[in-house]
Amino acid sequence: MRSPVLMTTALKLSHRLIYFTGVGICAAIVHLLIVFNLVNFLNLQPLLSNAIAFLIAFNVSYLGHKYFTFNQLQDKKQLSLPHFFLVAASAGLLNETLYYLLLRFTTLYYIAALVFVLSIVAVYNYLFSRFWACR
Repeated sequence: MRSPVLMTTALKLSHRLIYFTGVGICAAIVHLLIVFNLVNFLNLQPLLSNAIAFLIAFNVSYLGHKYFTFNQLQDKKQLSLPHFFLVAASAGLLNETLYYLLLRFTTLYYIAALVFVLSIVAVYNYLFSRFWACR
C-alpha cells in the first residue's frame, strides 16, 4: 500500500500536469490562430507571424500558469517571472529556429510545421518550467 505522502505527491504532480497541459493547449491555440490570421488576412510571412504570435501567447501562458498550474495546488512554490521569461524566450528561440528549418527544408504546410514545432517546444517548456521556472 502506498503511503499518504506518496499518494498526495502523485496527485499534485498529476493535477499540475493536467493544468500545465490545459494552459499550454490554450496558449498553442491562441498562437496558431494568430499565425493563421496574420498570414491569411494580413499577408504576413509565417516566420514574422510566428514571432508576433509567440509574444501574445507568452502572456496567455504566463497568466494561465500563474493562476492555475502553480497556484491551484496551494503549494509554497512561486512562479518566477524572470525565470519563466527566460524559459519562454529560449523556447521562443527554439520555436523560431525549428520553424524556419521546417519551412526552409521541407514541404510541410506552414500550419502543420507549426503544430509539430509547438509540440516539441511544449515538452521543453514543461521540463524547464517544472524544474526551474517554478521555484
